[in-house]
Amino acid sequence: MSDRKVTELHFVDDSDDEIFISRVLFERQNIDLEILHYTSFDDYQAHLEGLDDEQLAESLGVIDLNLTVSKGTDGIAALRGHSRFASMLVGVCSGSDDPADVRSAQEAGANFFVGKPVDVNCLQRICDAVPALSLVDDGERLTLMHHED
Repeated sequence: MSDRKVTELHFVDDSDDEIFISRVLFERQNIDLEILHYTSFDDYQAHLEGLDDEQLAESLGVIDLNLTVSKGTDGIAALRGHSRFASMLVGVCSGSDDPADVRSAQEAGANFFVGKPVDVNCLQRICDAVPALSLVDDGERLTLMHHED
């Protein structure tokens, strides 16, 4: 079994406030994970296309359910339809936990559905939903690890 550090959280949200809040919380909670912000799914997908397989494996995608131009579930479905991105870890976040939204995310192929804000509690819920992920506390920082068989 090998462990790989997840180094980047790709956060697709058209609200600058949500990103600001998450970055402040990551800093306060000593989370060793860089947040890369995209205001649209198209920007996110264009960035992913420039990554190599190792970089894709070391990243985690979180897409807001209600983007201005599209729904986060449409983005998830688009990624799942592309062979290169089909197995990457990506899910949906929302300010709501409506069961219909959760079901829609699952049907689109999301690995998880979590509430906002994106912080240590959110990361723990992601780890609960994705057994291959865990938060590791080294006494100074929290690190997100991906465990492979």
